[in-house]
Amino acid sequence: MQIKTDTLIKANEDDLVFLKEKCAGLIYQINKAAPSRREEIHETLLPKVFKKLGQNTWFDFPLNVDYGIFTTIGADCYFNHHLSIGDGGRVKIGSHVIVGPYVGIYTADHPLDVALRNKGLISVSDIEIEDNVFIGANVTILGGVKIGRNSVIGAGSVVTKSIEPYSLAVGVPARVIKKLK
Repeated sequence: MQIKTDTLIKANEDDLVFLKEKCAGLIYQINKAAPSRREEIHETLLPKVFKKLGQNTWFDFPLNVDYGIFTTIGADCYFNHHLSIGDGGRVKIGSHVIVGPYVGIYTADHPLDVALRNKGLISVSDIEIEDNVFIGANVTILGGVKIGRNSVIGAGSVVTKSIEPYSLAVGVPARVIKKLK
């Protein structure tokens, strides 16, 4: 199943609820595991969460993921604790990506129209984070965003628009303040 991007959908459709509950069960096991089982968790449970998980990718827990099957992650990445991925839309994360603590990656958006919101409707837009990106602590990345390769997103930023490759972006909303070499 794939959720169609940029159209209104009901977030509580049976298929979506089933997928979310399946992922929640895996995430519960991951987050409750003893620290001595971390390597085992990375080898056995995490590959069941994500559509694709590259080699040598490491997560510090706790972790929160809505569906998992809509997220692909490249090799040699590091994700600090309290990562939250709201992946109703596709999330594509490249290789050699470093993510600080308390980062949120959210593909879903809710309508401004209260009547539509009260019907449980949402829309989703994909997110892509290219290779060699560093994302600082407490960053929020919203749907429809692409962060170009070799970029840095400063701590506390809210990324609402795409960031060109080789950029340092900071602020709320994030804006490019420097081009990197």
